[in-house]
Order: sequence, then C-alpha cells, then structure tokens
Amino acid sequence: MGDTIWNFISSVYASKWNTLFTDQKSNTLKGKISSKFTPWIPPTNGHPTKDVPKSTLVTINKAPPPPPLPAKTKKEINVISKYFHKRPTTNNSEGSTNQQNSKSYAQVSKTKINTSEVLKIKETFPALNAKEINQVNDIINGQSKPKPQIRMTTKGPSRKNIIIPMSSDNASSFMRNSSLNVTNINRELRNARTDILVDYIKSDNTGIIVTTNKVAQQSDLAIIDHYVKNSNDINSLQVKDPRLPKSKLYLKIIGIPYYPHADSRKKLSSSDIKNVLKQNHIFDNISLASRLRIIKVSPKSDMAIVWIDIWDVQSRWNTKLLINQCFNVGNYIATVRGATMNPGVPQCKNCWR
Repeated sequence: MGDTIWNFISSVYASKWNTLFTDQKSNTLKGKISSKFTPWIPPTNGHPTKDVPKSTLVTINKAPPPPPLPAKTKKEINVISKYFHKRPTTNNSEGSTNQQNSKSYAQVSKTKINTSEVLKIKETFPALNAKEINQVNDIINGQSKPKPQIRMTTKGPSRKNIIIPMSSDNASSFMRNSSLNVTNINRELRNARTDILVDYIKSDNTGIIVTTNKVAQQSDLAIIDHYVKNSNDINSLQVKDPRLPKSKLYLKIIGIPYYPHADSRKKLSSSDIKNVLKQNHIFDNISLASRLRIIKVSPKSDMAIVWIDIWDVQSRWNTKLLINQCFNVGNYIATVRGATMNPGVPQCKNCWR
C-alpha cells in the first residue's frame, strides 16, 4: 500500500504537478495540496465575524561570521615602544622639535639655572664670559666637577731584591766582576745550608741590587753583607747594611705635651722624640723614613701631635704591632695611632729657614 502511494506521488511530481488542474480547472493540484497543509487558526471568542490575518512565515537571514583577527608578527611581540608616544609640542618649527627630542637623560635631569644668581655674577665680574660665569655658578651651587684621580699602574720592587746602598765608585768596581761575585755569594749561601740563591746583580742610583730566587731572611742578608764589605776594591765605610724593599707607612703619636720641659718656654723638639723612641722597646727594629714633624693640636692647646713615617713591609707587620700601643713620656701616657699620608706644605728653601 505504501509503495503504491509513493509511486503515485512520484508519477504526479514527474508530470509537473503544477500544471495539473482540479476543481473544474479553478485550482492547481499544487495549490490545493498546499491549502490542505496551511494551519487553521480558530476564531477568538466574542468576535466570530472578525477577520483573522493569516500568519506569514518569517525568514531569518544569518549574518556572515566576522573575519578572524590577524596574527601578530614576531616584531610586534614584546615591543614596548609602541605604547609610548611623544607628546605633541606647541612649537611648529622642526628645529625646536628635533632639539627637544635629542636631549639626553643627563641634560634633562640637570637642575635649572637660577637667572638672578647668574645676573649677580655678571654684575660682580663684568669681564667674565658666559663659560666662566657658568663655571662660577656651578662652584657656588656645589656642582663643580670632581678632580680626576690618577690610577697608579706601576709595580713596586719585588721582595726578592736585596738593596745594598753604597757609593757610585764602590758600585762600579763591584759590578766589574759581577758574574764571579754571584758565584762566590752562592757558594757561601750553600755552605750555610740555605735555600736562597742569587740570580743576578745590577747597579742602581743608590748602589747595587741583588736579585734572589726567594725572599731572603735576616741570616741571608748577614752573609751577603759580610761578602760585599770584605770584597777587594770596596770601601766598607761607604757601604750600608743590605735591606729588603719596604713601603713608607704613616703614624702619629698623641698625648705628648708641647712644653715637656721645666722651662715652659722650651718647646718639644725632634731630638726629644728620638730619645723617647730609643728608650721604648716597642720601637725596636723600626727605622724612620723621614724626619719627625711636631705640631700643636690647636692654637690654644698645650698638647702636641708627632707625625712619624716608618719603613715597613707591604703586609704592614710592624705598623700593626705599633698601632694603639701606649708608652710613657714623662708623666704623660702617649698613644700611637694610624694616620694618612701627610706630604706637608712645599716651601722655598731660600725663604723657609
């Protein structure tokens, strides 16, 4: 039965059912079938005669989907500069705009110049030019450039060098047979069973310098000193004791009265300080690098400060032993302190007596 109906519908559709007429050719087959499937809307109560409009089918046109967002390129990723925009300037001239944009951070952060102060400097010093006025203004405001510091890159003498001060005649006569002297000194050092050997000997403005393979001890210095002073054509009176290279270190002694004698008008002298240093055991084996300098603590004070410069090894062994040491100067107790370099004030030898 179903197949028969389907075959009938198929034959009607195949024969173009829009051209088949029914109801005495007043209606087509398609229109009649469509009217059968149109929904019937019942009339509302109380208005049986009111025409009810037929419902119309609404078609919804779907909007096309939005286009996909473009992918970021590699250059746009993690770029911060695009979020910073330059502020528009009121001046339309290109020169001023380029000048403002070309300022460095140091120029922008620089403090503004006070015009009134500059005018006062100009009135006080009319002969100064603009650059000199700017320098004076920087000095007044504390903006002067710091003084350049020179970095010392020279290397000091090695501890393997033994310095023997002597006269130039003794040095020249000793250097004539330098190779023979090196052999003889090494023979005596081996006989003393030491590990020190002399590599070479050279002359210097102060005398001769003996270079060894290791740092020499006091016993080794005594052997070398004995050989040099007993050498032929050498005046031993013009030869000083051998020494290792040392550094100049600075100390000061506080707590000493400026008038230590019974006579209140007699000041403290350098000879008095040298006698005190010789009497104290803490200054044993300490050699002064320059003369002593004595000054008052203040113009109205009766106490003095003694500046002393000593020779010491680079490890500051002797200096560390002296710092904070106390000793007696009469009825007073003096203390040794560390100090910085005090080059003093240069004076003309013709004027300064």
